[in-house]
This record gives sequence, structure tokens and C-alpha cells, in this order.
Amino acid sequence: MSVAWYLVRNHEKGKMRSIAEIGAELDEKLSAFETHTGVKIDDLLKEEIGVGPWLALSESPHNYSHPVARIEAHGPLTFVALAVPSSLHNGISDFTNVLILAHPRALLSVIRDPLGTYAADFGGRILSDYLASAENRRVFTTGEIVFRAIRSCVLSLENSLTTLRATVATCFDKLRAIELRQVRAGQDFDALEAEFGKTLTELRSMSRTPGQLHGICEEITNWSQVSEQEIIFDDKITRQAVVLRSKISQVDAILGTFISDIDRAIKRCDDVSKRELLDAQRRNTYWTSALLLPNLIFAFFGQSFLGGVRDNTSFWWISGACLVLYGLGSLYFVFRGRRGSK
Repeated sequence: MSVAWYLVRNHEKGKMRSIAEIGAELDEKLSAFETHTGVKIDDLLKEEIGVGPWLALSESPHNYSHPVARIEAHGPLTFVALAVPSSLHNGISDFTNVLILAHPRALLSVIRDPLGTYAADFGGRILSDYLASAENRRVFTTGEIVFRAIRSCVLSLENSLTTLRATVATCFDKLRAIELRQVRAGQDFDALEAEFGKTLTELRSMSRTPGQLHGICEEITNWSQVSEQEIIFDDKITRQAVVLRSKISQVDAILGTFISDIDRAIKRCDDVSKRELLDAQRRNTYWTSALLLPNLIFAFFGQSFLGGVRDNTSFWWISGACLVLYGLGSLYFVFRGRRGSK
């Protein structure tokens, strides 16, 4: 028996839809879901799925910056909330929220993207697979569709980490070159440090998601003995959930290592900034010391040499040569000091 799938999105072809349009479509498909399953959805589940003023689906920032992925049993219905990173490397923690209401005979899913970000193609991949399987007479159960959504969430999280790692790879190389004095810090060093800071914000926003997804897979394995949920999640899905838990643990380890790497990179940037400041102070000290003696000579004696000494041509040659030698010696010690500080 094929599963009826009702899908609602708050965007259409990359553009945000109006609240009235989304709300009307959700009410219509929710009524069709109740008719198809014969289950009356209570007000608590309606609030979770976003029925009503639709605030949670379009304007509440907390749902996008602090999502909570979870799975809950409500009698014959299963409620699933997922979160997928939807915008990367902008310093803002944005997630696409996916809400699923599952029944053995029907599925209602709501995909909501945060305002001002691109529409993450999360449900599109699952929906296209579902439609392709229908053409090929491949029947997906509700449990398989839900599990594929969970697995897609894990893969999206892994791909996000790969994208962020590739984005800051050149930043790591540039920081290493600056530390080795192969290139100068320059004016773009602040931008380099800001890039690490934005990446760290994105990574920390993802840090809770692996643990929440791990808890979802654990609940699926625990429900294998519950007759009410066994219809949705069979033994095959239970075994797949065990394997996916291992995958999530690996992603979590990669995420933790990445966060540590970015933390160290920011500290290394601070060390480079302190070193550049110290070098600047050292150079100023060298030049001040180099110019101190000539300034003293001209300040005290430049206008007060006695008799014809000041008018003697040989005196100016001798004093000029001494100042040139003193300047060259000062420059030598300046550059020697710079080499010694490397």
C-alpha cells in the first residue's frame, strides 16, 4: 500500500511565500491527512506542526538559530523535528526546520527556511526519490521515508562541515605563512581573524545537532519492541538506525576536532597580533635610539661652535662623515635586530 505524502513549504522556487498562503495550504493538507488516516489531530500536535498564526513557520528566529531535533510518539502518530544547516559562513546560525507527522498510511511534512537565506534543498531530494520510486512501482513505507529524512539530515550536517573546512583551508595556509614570516600580516589580517570567528559561530551552532540526532536513532531502536511504533519502524530500519548512530558519532568527533582547530587558529591570530605590535615597538625604539645622538649634537652644539671652527670646510666634511657612519651603523643594528626577532 502506497503512502500518501502531504508536503508544505514556506518557499517556492527560492522565494518566500506569504503567511496567508502557507497557512491555507497547511490547513487543507492537514484536513486531508486526518481524512486519509482516520485520526483526529489534537491541538498540541497542531501547534507543533505550525497550525494557527503561522508565526513559528516564518518569523520566529529562535526556531532557526536554536532548533531542537527530536522524535515523539503520540499514539498512532509519530512527530519528528529535524534541523539542517541552511546558510554557511555568514556568521549567523541559520537552520532549515523539517517537521514530520507520520502515520502508517500517510505523512505530513512541513519544511521551513529562515527568512533571508536560500531555500535548502532538503526535502526535495527525498521527495524526488519518492516520486521516482512511485514511477518504478517501488513502494516506500512511512518509516523508510522518515528514516531517509533523518539520514539526509546527518549527511547535510557532514557536507556542511566539509564546506566550511574547504572555505577556511586557505585561511589556515595564510596564517601559517604569516607565522613563519613568509608573508607580512598586512591590512587584511583582521579579515582573516574575522573569517575564523564566523566559522566558529557556525560550528558552535551545529554542536548540539549530532547529539539530538543520536537521541532520535536511539529512540527508534527502543521503539522496536513497542507494537504501536513497530508498524512504522521495522527491524530493517532499526538495524539501519544502529549503523547511523555510529555515523553520527563520527560526525560529532569531526565537529569537535574542527571547533578545536578554529579555537587554536584564533589564539594563533592573537599571538601574531602581539608579535606584530612588539616588532613595531622594537623598530620604533631602534630608530629613536639611532637619531638620539645626532639630535643631541645639533641641539647643543650646532649653533655654538667657537671661532672659525664652524666656518672651516674640513670640519663639515669630518662631521658629515661621522654622521653617515653613525647612521649606517644604526641601520646595521636595526636590521640585525629584526633578523634576530624572527
